[in-house]
Amino acid sequence: MSTATKQQDSVPAPHHGLGGLHGVDEFRRVDVVVVGSGVSGSAAAMTAARRGAKVALLEKQAAFGGSAALSAGMFWTAPSVDAYRRRIPLGNVELGSRLVGDYAEALAELRAAGVWVAEEPKRDVMTFGIGYSTDIHGILAWCRDQVLAAGGETTAGAVVTELTRNGGTVTGVLVRTADGRRVRYEAGAVVLASGGFQGDRAELTRSIGPNADRLVLRSNPGSVGDGLRLAREAGSGGTTAMSTFYGHLLPYPVRNFETAHYLPYSQYYSGSTVLVNLQGRRFADETDGDELLNQAVTFQPQARGILIFDEFVRSTEVLEEPFPGLGSIDRLGIAIEAGGQHAVAKTLPELVDMVAGWGVDRGQLAHTLDRYAELAGHGGGTADGVPVSASARAPQDGPFYALMVQPSITFTFGGIRTNARGEALDDDGVAVPGLFAAGADIGGLSNYGYAGGLAPGYITGRWAGTSAADRAAAFVRNESGVVVAYQPGSERNAQ
Repeated sequence: MSTATKQQDSVPAPHHGLGGLHGVDEFRRVDVVVVGSGVSGSAAAMTAARRGAKVALLEKQAAFGGSAALSAGMFWTAPSVDAYRRRIPLGNVELGSRLVGDYAEALAELRAAGVWVAEEPKRDVMTFGIGYSTDIHGILAWCRDQVLAAGGETTAGAVVTELTRNGGTVTGVLVRTADGRRVRYEAGAVVLASGGFQGDRAELTRSIGPNADRLVLRSNPGSVGDGLRLAREAGSGGTTAMSTFYGHLLPYPVRNFETAHYLPYSQYYSGSTVLVNLQGRRFADETDGDELLNQAVTFQPQARGILIFDEFVRSTEVLEEPFPGLGSIDRLGIAIEAGGQHAVAKTLPELVDMVAGWGVDRGQLAHTLDRYAELAGHGGGTADGVPVSASARAPQDGPFYALMVQPSITFTFGGIRTNARGEALDDDGVAVPGLFAAGADIGGLSNYGYAGGLAPGYITGRWAGTSAADRAAAFVRNESGVVVAYQPGSERNAQ
């Protein structure tokens, strides 16, 4: 277990337990507890600490950083509220509007902290966004340093098992440490930032359907819905978007799939291919982009698809660096080495024959490709009920390639209902006193359409951290340190 050099007001627990909770080994008093150390939890903890709060940043895994530590480091989101609405028509506009409005300030904060942020933006990220390459590990480390500098603690191997409550108010958490001890934290506010529920197969099946079992987990293994479970137990309501998620298409099959494979195995270029299912039919507009195609493949037979493309796409987009700093690699070559089912042919009819050998209907596949080429050559349209974009380009330059793919999941889009202050809300839209949430634990900011990962996580973490610190500052304690009153409106001003 990794802990800070300071532990906040730590005392042994009385033998009879605390607040009716027996078997507690230690009691700690802080202002704010943050559950999860990914980018949203780290940002929440940093923000609360910079506002003067004593913060306990608790991470269940042995290492800090969550899924953010596995990312490419692209800090991006929608360039405007209008762009957000177009890409995510089912999104929570209250959250989306504040996200877009706070983006420049968040970037400026990182630069002022000395964290590396690229000078020039990358545009059309995920087909529509704007963003900057950043040092994600630098961001995470800086956030933890701020917590420690303010007298807080950062603890790994700490599993939050339940929220403590007094009536309807959240008053802290119960924790099981890496060495098996039970610690109770009393706090004025708790922020849930556990990273989503993608690791909870039962919840995925309830929300997404039977093919959820086929989703490859492209995420840290600790995000199993702890935040959602804790929030529900405290009375928080759920959101829309429970069946939607973020991930990227991967080759099928793969011999093994480990953390080091998450980025190189991702087939970011799928939007420039013709994507068909195992029946040889198209089912989505490919130019929607890989993160939307990844979701669409989930609902196809056996949750599989086939990318069909030509040498032009192979020599350009397959080899292209999708994000600055990620590097240029041969994603098809890596997919083949990983075990992905593939075919290469000099002509398109030969490729169709080879793919038909996989059990795909040859006549249907040939018809699909012919109709696609016809409409792409005439500026787009609709082929068999599926749009063909005006920007579509049909395979035409040999050799031709086919790669079977499968969907993955990095984090979920549904979750805890919140407002734009990071307060967790019940089903009636009323704030649950003392409870806040951020990042992939909140629901509805992205909904099928994707508003980004790192930037929304960091920014929503700032919202929750600010609100949590302000609430904690409004508590009045007696001489023994026990909370005796809450004074709404007495929250501290930003420092």
